[in-house]
This record gives sequence, structure tokens and C-alpha cells, in this order.
Amino acid sequence: MFHFKKIERLCGYSIVNDLFAKGESFLIYPLSVHYNITKDYQPKVRILIVCPKRYQKLSVNRNKIKRLLRESYRLNKNQLIDFSKSNNLSIDFSISYVSNQMMDYHLIEMKLKDVLVELEKRSNNQ
Repeated sequence: MFHFKKIERLCGYSIVNDLFAKGESFLIYPLSVHYNITKDYQPKVRILIVCPKRYQKLSVNRNKIKRLLRESYRLNKNQLIDFSKSNNLSIDFSISYVSNQMMDYHLIEMKLKDVLVELEKRSNNQ
């Protein structure tokens, strides 16, 4: 139920390249989101988590932010997965942390919940 398996991760050069080239984006500070939503008979939700060196210089901080983002996504993903299954949508998206400041877990989780709600809204418009 609260797993974060390999099939839920967005990987592969061509898929990631298409996401950034053809996908749409929005910003809920400090998270920047690129997404691509398609109709599919086998709906799935896949995520890519990025913390660029441009904003967080130390690898310790980048890894901590990625761990916090993965954990908050793992605990809050069920609503988005149920939505995609009920509407036969495949949702591929990336979340980039674009702040120089380190935030605590509760703020990151709150912002990630806002991102997931915004993805649902934008999926309805498709």
C-alpha cells in the first residue's frame, strides 16, 4: 500500500527527454513540476525526483531533500493513483526542488500535497 516500487519511478533517457521537451509545467514554490498526461488503457503514475546542484551545493543536503520528497510522495500518492485509474490516465511527472533554503518535512509534505491536487485539476482539463 505505501510502497515506492521501481515501476513507479520515471527512468529512461527518451521518456525523461520527452517529459521535459513536450510536457507542461507549473511552480508551487519550492517545487517545480513538469508533467505529461496521456490517455491509456493501462493507467500508471510515474515520478522523477530532482534536486539540482545549482540550488543545493552540498550532496548531503540534496540527498536529504530527495529522501524527504520520496517519503512524502510515498505516503500521499494513493489519491493520485486512484484518480488516474478511474479516468484511464497515465501521468508522468518530475518534481524539482528549486530553493536555496532547506525546508523541514512538514512544509515539503504540505507543498507536495498541493502539487498532487494541482496535477488532478490539470488532468481534468485534458
